[in-house]
Amino acid sequence: MIRLLRTLTLTMLLGLATTSAFGQEVAAEGGEESSGPGPLPGYIATGCLAAASMFVLCKSARR
Repeated sequence: MIRLLRTLTLTMLLGLATTSAFGQEVAAEGGEESSGPGPLPGYIATGCLAAASMFVLCKSARR
């Protein structure tokens, strides 16, 4: 049990150390808007990846 906690703690610390959480840049005043597609495609891709990983996890748990 202690070994599992050490592994989880180390994994969390490494994950937090390499994460850079920056918000989106605010559009400049004066009517300029970004030419990018916005955050929606990223949200959709993340949802698809999460759904696929849950499907694989649940599919392997039934065996």
